Amino acid sequence: MNNTKKPTKLNELEELIRKNPSDSKLRACYAETLLNEDFLNESFEQYSILFRIDPNNPDFCFNLGIINEKQNKIDNAINYYQKAVNLCPDDPDFRYSLAFMLDKKGEIDRAIEEYKKTLGLDRDDSNAHFNVGCLYVKKEKLELAKKHFEAAIKINPDDVYARFNLAFEYKKAGEIQKALQQYNKITEISPDYSWAYYNIGCILLEHGDPDKAENFFKKTVEVNPKDLEAFKVLSDLAIAKNNHEKALNYLETALIQSPESGDIHYYLAKIYKKII
Repeated sequence: MNNTKKPTKLNELEELIRKNPSDSKLRACYAETLLNEDFLNESFEQYSILFRIDPNNPDFCFNLGIINEKQNKIDNAINYYQKAVNLCPDDPDFRYSLAFMLDKKGEIDRAIEEYKKTLGLDRDDSNAHFNVGCLYVKKEKLELAKKHFEAAIKINPDDVYARFNLAFEYKKAGEIQKALQQYNKITEISPDYSWAYYNIGCILLEHGDPDKAENFFKKTVEVNPKDLEAFKVLSDLAIAKNNHEKALNYLETALIQSPESGDIHYYLAKIYKKII
């Protein structure tokens, strides 16, 4: 329950409800305001009253679904969203919310079906494309996944998450240049996205360009000093050049960030064993 003091508007609406308990429009306004102010239990109580009065109102069902979603009551949210969809099957927001909760519950096939219906109603819903792409990855239908990630990017070119997932699928498919193009684009859109630099470094390293790869791993730890994997790779690259001092410097820097890391202590011990 939200224990925050209620805004004046809510107190005024509450007083009006006491005087006019049968005014459904007023109660709906009160319920919506409670929801917007995150008084979830009280909003649920008001929407439940409204739902009993008018069980065929899809907006009441939808808002009851939102409340349950916010409270992480997934099954209840699905039930209310399903009721909203049954009452108003052509509303893309209702469909998307149902799909999202089914997705969260792990009902992949049903979620995909509802996301597709969402896209049938609103083909420019980039979030639906992205989410169904992620579900196709789980089902190992990679061509379909790429298709939806590409669609999400076409609608929203600045969607770095869609680009990252698309790049990852390109890499798995052996489409290395396409993967690099996406990762590089991510660094343009979001220069602090450390995983893009890291993955570029990994690709370059795998394809025999350790010097160029090193620059991207350095950029990774510059952006995210807590990326221990990047520090470990940098250490390995330094050792490959027989530069143990540089390797130690990388690992000691990593240890400052994560002094309890067993991996870093282990790497340090291996290097000290070599040079002593």
